[in-house]
Amino acid sequence: MKKKILIFGGTGAIGCSIAKKIKDDEYDPVIIARNEEELKYKAKEIDCEYYICDVLNFEQIEEIAKKYNEDVFGLAYCIGSINLKPLKICKNEDYIESFKINTLGAINSIKTNLTNLNKNNGSILLFSTIAVQQGFTNHSIVSSSKGAIEGLTLSLAAEFAPKIKVNCIAPSLTDSKMSQKILSNETMKKAIENMHPIPKIGEGGDFGELGSFLLSERNKWITGQIFHIDRERSTLRIKA
Repeated sequence: MKKKILIFGGTGAIGCSIAKKIKDDEYDPVIIARNEEELKYKAKEIDCEYYICDVLNFEQIEEIAKKYNEDVFGLAYCIGSINLKPLKICKNEDYIESFKINTLGAINSIKTNLTNLNKNNGSILLFSTIAVQQGFTNHSIVSSSKGAIEGLTLSLAAEFAPKIKVNCIAPSLTDSKMSQKILSNETMKKAIENMHPIPKIGEGGDFGELGSFLLSERNKWITGQIFHIDRERSTLRIKA
């Protein structure tokens, strides 16, 4: 049996890094995203399968579960969005759209693959953000939906134990397609770097080792955890 790890958002910096590392654990990553051109390029680079899917389309998510069926041993949901606005100009639709992408997409991806993850004693990896714990200005949209992901992690870890392990990584700002609008401003980028005790913006490679470990059978005893990979911004203060 081929052991598949489904990586939703597999063309992104974090998802791609995890896909590369998971091959070292003798799994077959399947990278999943909307853009076929990007998928083909990344799949060739990683030497893996790919599947075109919009996580807002439940039927497409179901098709993935049917295609890979009993081969599914793990699932990583690396999809997210960044919509930064002060509350006074936020609309209901902003929160609903963010919840659909960040939270409901994860829920549906898990639900459709649950039977096989349970059968294979699989693992699930979700992604939050440092903003849930830290409380950043203009982050109410993303913090609401990603805060739900942290709650979901704990709830599902309890519900699925002992068969399925469920964990979450909460990164600080990482160099990715989503963050380019912020990081393209060199002054802003430098200011954000200096907010971290280790003054550097995150990179996709910072998440590959831990992500692949949590998804693999090497992880025998860790579930229900939120890991802050944020160059210690969430825990250390180096200036008064």
